[in-house]
Amino acid sequence: MVKKLTGSKKVQRNIHTIKNKDGALLTDPKLVRQRWKEYIEELYDKDGKPTEEEIFLESEMDVEVDNVGPGILEDEIEAAISQMKDKKAEGIDEIPAELLKKLEGSAKKELIRICQDMYEKGEWPRDFTKAIIVTMEKKPNATEYADHRTLSLIPHASKIMLKVLAKRLEAKTQYFIGKTQFGFRRGCETKEAIGVMRMLYERCLEHGLDVFICFVDFEKAFDRVNWKKLMEILKKIGVDWKDRRLIKNLYLNQEAIVRVADGMSEPAVIGRGVRQGCLLSPLLFSIYAEMMMIEAMEDVSAGIKVGGKLLKDVRFADEQAMVASSEEDLQKLMDSLVKSSEKFDMKINVKKTKTMVISRQCGKLVNIIINGQTVEQVTKFRYLGALITEDGKMCC
Repeated sequence: MVKKLTGSKKVQRNIHTIKNKDGALLTDPKLVRQRWKEYIEELYDKDGKPTEEEIFLESEMDVEVDNVGPGILEDEIEAAISQMKDKKAEGIDEIPAELLKKLEGSAKKELIRICQDMYEKGEWPRDFTKAIIVTMEKKPNATEYADHRTLSLIPHASKIMLKVLAKRLEAKTQYFIGKTQFGFRRGCETKEAIGVMRMLYERCLEHGLDVFICFVDFEKAFDRVNWKKLMEILKKIGVDWKDRRLIKNLYLNQEAIVRVADGMSEPAVIGRGVRQGCLLSPLLFSIYAEMMMIEAMEDVSAGIKVGGKLLKDVRFADEQAMVASSEEDLQKLMDSLVKSSEKFDMKINVKKTKTMVISRQCGKLVNIIINGQTVEQVTKFRYLGALITEDGKMCC
């Protein structure tokens, strides 16, 4: 029945080896699965996982009625179901999206009731919080973690509630995300961010002005989101209490099971980061990163004046370029960004971060320091797929 509805095959299960912490090659499937579990727990800081008490959620009695959250409507659930994509790999429950979309009558009513009940009680069915992580080699016979990609498979049934939450969250936060952030925004693609960057330096060059840029590389930004701080931000920007309760319980109760070496690992404990493959993650990351930028830039009067306002950055998700009219101002921006990023548990990879001066006079130097290290200056840099050069030319 599943094959008939989906017309698709199961995701292929990889059989391979991996190196342990000491560099020794593991070939025993059980040891391979155990090592992958350990790696996931190290990446997502198992030991730093906050407790339920540490992620504070005030009592519903202490929340104004208008901020508790309206009940989930049938129309919201039906819309979420109809928008599910076909021929996508199933999660741990092995229920395909096609089957959920074909439910009718009492079965559909029961699914709607489950979703509404989840929202009112704030509790997720256990399977809904489990993700299967599939490992895929970037090159044949890979034995290093860096040579693998991971794909997270979550139950399609859970995506119904996640879609509803995402819609509500988007409506609440559409004016919070800054205009210089083009990632994960409706109607925005990389070409918009590239266009703003190009317009900026072309206009500056027309007036004989230099543009000082720092292309910032955040190390595993999505995997470093601090849950406690995320929940504080969601409250601060006015996200409804029941929405926050569901998000909190989703994160605290989540488990990751690695599918590798023709089998499944024991559940890995996750302690930080947004969930891979989750419909909420892009928006949650954008909210988190936006608050980091707000706190970083609120007292810094540096950047480039455009239309009477200071433009300090151009962003697409975690791809970020800081811009200024002088070396001194760029250093101010970076000093403030470094300070704020540390507060938000973000880490700037200095080796991958680059600076550039776009000028009519090629060869101008800039010296930007991050944590005592000099950032490498380059004459060309590929930003969001477009090659930018120090003379102001761009090739897509």
